Amino acid sequence: MDRAPITAVLITLNEEHNLAYCLRSLRSWCDEIIVVDMLSEDRTPEIAARYADLVLPHERIMAFDRARGAGIDRARNEWIVVVDADELIPPRLGRWIADWVRQGPLHDVALLPRVNVFLGRWIRSSNWWPGLPRLFRRQSMRISDQLHRGLQPVPGARVKRLPKDPQLSIWHFSYGSLDSLTEKTNRYTTIEARQAIARGRPSPRPWRLFPKALRALWSDYVMRRGYRDGMAGLTYAINRAYYRYLSMAKRWDERHAPGRQARYHQMREEILRGYMATDGSADVASSDAPLTDRSQDS
Repeated sequence: MDRAPITAVLITLNEEHNLAYCLRSLRSWCDEIIVVDMLSEDRTPEIAARYADLVLPHERIMAFDRARGAGIDRARNEWIVVVDADELIPPRLGRWIADWVRQGPLHDVALLPRVNVFLGRWIRSSNWWPGLPRLFRRQSMRISDQLHRGLQPVPGARVKRLPKDPQLSIWHFSYGSLDSLTEKTNRYTTIEARQAIARGRPSPRPWRLFPKALRALWSDYVMRRGYRDGMAGLTYAINRAYYRYLSMAKRWDERHAPGRQARYHQMREEILRGYMATDGSADVASSDAPLTDRSQDS
């Protein structure tokens, strides 16, 4: 297959088990491959250097689409395809992308569907179509700090949707184990909570947390029939609901955390005063920490 004037841009962080598969699916039809590596501590840079035209070291940042933007800025082509290290482009989609770009399309952005392979199984209930804006003219996309939504078409961009076909979809090999699922869920929900606070979103009311999580579970497991995907489908649906809950709960926690240690100090001091009342000890409850905060976590 002749290479098309397309630059593939990836960001990586400790992806030695995934990266080679991804890059091998790109090199036959992409004119240029750029890997932005956020200081990986495994063999990721070595693997990237074997396949990529350019490997850019980048500091680790929460808004990782900003790191992706550094790679887009260095691209030599007008057309960009964005791929993650745990994703793979099947041959039919690769040929379609290359042919479409060569034809000089009227559209500026293509939404690429994404098949999610979760715990070893394709999760058909994962809302994989119409997909994400992963193929675009570089001037038609804006980058923000928002997690998972950092790439958005500019107003007026002409957007194309592909057919609902697994072979015209990115294959996403996510979460090979529950350990990796738990780690990423914890990391991503912390980022989302902090970004929401930075945007000025209010602390959620406790009574709203459960209904929102329950709706997410109902949507994935019942409405989209996640029960067809067995244990993987159940785990996927429960984790999505837990993700929604944890992101909101962390937003609440971040807002109430600053005065918590002072409150803990005061509660401990009040408990220890009982020793002073019974044995006359004056030093059991002594502490240099000030009693300055009586705020309640409510």
